[in-house]
Amino acid sequence: MANPDFYTVGGTVQAEDGIYLSRHADEELLALCLNRIFAYVLTPRQMGKSSLMIRTAEQLFEAGIRSVIIDLNEVGVDVSAEQWYLGILTLICEQLSLDLDVVDWWHSNNHLGRTQRLTQFFVDVLLKKISNSVVIFVDEIDTTLSLDFTDDFYAAVRSLYLNRARISDFHRVSFVLIGVATPSDLISDKNRTPFNIGQRIDLTDFTLEEAMPLAEGLGLATAEAKDTLS
Repeated sequence: MANPDFYTVGGTVQAEDGIYLSRHADEELLALCLNRIFAYVLTPRQMGKSSLMIRTAEQLFEAGIRSVIIDLNEVGVDVSAEQWYLGILTLICEQLSLDLDVVDWWHSNNHLGRTQRLTQFFVDVLLKKISNSVVIFVDEIDTTLSLDFTDDFYAAVRSLYLNRARISDFHRVSFVLIGVATPSDLISDKNRTPFNIGQRIDLTDFTLEEAMPLAEGLGLATAEAKDTLS
């Protein structure tokens, strides 16, 4: 007999709430994160981006690597540039339990531009307070399409990566950008874009082999279940 509770329909699949199907993208993204390589997942909705992100963060935790998950929907779009950046830093501090007055720190460094200030946050705060490697997942980055100041954010991500040659601790920080957009939509300046230095992860349909764990919930013999899934 089929078991309808076996499946999670719609939304993000949590490991404890439903079956999670691994595919090549899971292995690829985890390997990139473990090797501190900047990555991005830009694909249409309902392709499993958020589930992939959460699953990868769980595996990184098991490997001793800290993760931050920033949902830009939570930060919002009806905000000023100051509020947007402060929202991001607040989420980072909360999830990593950093002891910092974010607003005070941000305003005390207002002699710096936003790109340099964001980079300086990682130098002066995050890397000094956290000894582990940290992967920062930024989800729903397509929300930045309606903002006219977020090029500085992408430039900061690029700067953090390129400055690894100068500041070795930057090797401990990497980013995964996730959303529904193309790199050229998000930032048009090729000299500031991080998308020409990162690794793209493509989410493809599941192969029959990858989908076979779903057969358990169908209540059918193996051969029948395989025919149904194919």
